[in-house]
Amino acid sequence: MQVDSSAALYDWANTQIEFAVNAPRVELLFNDGKNDYNVFVDGQYLRTIATGSGTSSYPFDLQSGAHRILVTKRTGPNFGSGRFLGIRLPQGGQLTDLAPRPTRRIEFIGDSYTVGYGNEGPALDCGGVYRPYENSYLSFAPIAAKALQAESHSIAISGFGAVRNYGDANTTSAMPMPFYYGRTVMERSDLNWNFQSWVPHLVVIKLGTNDHSTEPQPSAEVFIQGIHGLINQVTTAYGYLPIILLADSSLPQLVSRMQTATQQQRSRGNDQVHFVQVTHPPQSQLGCDWHPLVSGHQAMATELVMAIRPILGW
Repeated sequence: MQVDSSAALYDWANTQIEFAVNAPRVELLFNDGKNDYNVFVDGQYLRTIATGSGTSSYPFDLQSGAHRILVTKRTGPNFGSGRFLGIRLPQGGQLTDLAPRPTRRIEFIGDSYTVGYGNEGPALDCGGVYRPYENSYLSFAPIAAKALQAESHSIAISGFGAVRNYGDANTTSAMPMPFYYGRTVMERSDLNWNFQSWVPHLVVIKLGTNDHSTEPQPSAEVFIQGIHGLINQVTTAYGYLPIILLADSSLPQLVSRMQTATQQQRSRGNDQVHFVQVTHPPQSQLGCDWHPLVSGHQAMATELVMAIRPILGW
């Protein structure tokens, strides 16, 4: 998120805005039209905001007393950036202090699974309509982080891979997911992220489905080198820290390549790289375009949490 005196600019999935108020009515001000948002009051879901174009106000009423408001961006960066212009308290009231943020932090680097693509979809075929059915707050990544009492960042783009994006006619793409790592806003090459402003305790990388789900696939050597390159980006940013290479059970070839990448990292002396496999959800837990529904994400998150606990001692 890029913040200045007039607005906050963002596009990554599950970007969150949190504040506390003692006020009977709050208006959220957005300049957007591309993205949808969840609104929670005191930890309870209140409503979804589907923004319209231009600058608009989205009001809601509160019971008397102090309240904690959490707004989460449902949609990933593929839909475009949004601007949050602040809040208005039209019936008076005041901002109050927030409780301390979690001290544990996990960064997730991924694709549509991390974004939560189609996880609230009505069927496998969503008729080309995706925006209402994407809820990044309920992808496996924030679900797992919340279970571990950790704050999370999701650096993820639907359709992108470690070296090859979905449907590319070539075995590699010019701008796969690692190309965008380090950007504050995906679509802005001029806004570099300050890695020291938020240092995670763990980085989880779930990439490779888009590299391997269509032909022509990258060779094992090219893909694994791409994973090594991304790990190097992470360690350059943060120093050596635990990294999980995560794969689900849907693509055995990808599982094998991620295992090899892990073994090679360890043979080079980086014993902080771990491989974790989770079970791909059955068809009954799949939504748009065969992507996991929220129930599928919850199952994957449960397995991931069990793997993370012994690694971090959490």
